[in-house]
Amino acid sequence: MDDNTLGDDTLGDHTLGDHSLGDEAAGDATLEAVAALVQHGIVPRLWIFLIEPDGTMRRDLQQVDGIPISPDAYAVLALRGILGHLLEQDQEVVFVIERPAGPTPSPDDWAWHDAIVRAVRGIPVPLRGVLLAHLDGVDAMRPRTLAA
Repeated sequence: MDDNTLGDDTLGDHTLGDHSLGDEAAGDATLEAVAALVQHGIVPRLWIFLIEPDGTMRRDLQQVDGIPISPDAYAVLALRGILGHLLEQDQEVVFVIERPAGPTPSPDDWAWHDAIVRAVRGIPVPLRGVLLAHLDGVDAMRPRTLAA
């Protein structure tokens, strides 16, 4: 099996059993593989993983280093431009917001999440997930529910 195949709970030398993404993403081998590769947050960075229709991860990994703490007014357009150059038909995308902080998403993390969701809208590509890499590991960012 090719070392980037995601169907068997491993990706290269990364075993996925130690990485838990919570109930919503549990069982999604692709998100588990992404978490295994990123492992934890060290620096402010955005990871973009492209997933082929057969479940394999493209080898040309995209990282945006030195992202600002909070996205600026042009972040949505910049992300949409990046995706326009990278994506091919029938691919999915997974984003990881990396930063050296605790596991609870901050308002800035949610601002990046919202910018990513807005960037993907209108592009015919499924957003497989947005993950948050922090000092203790990697967790899925679930859509927020705001109280009335």
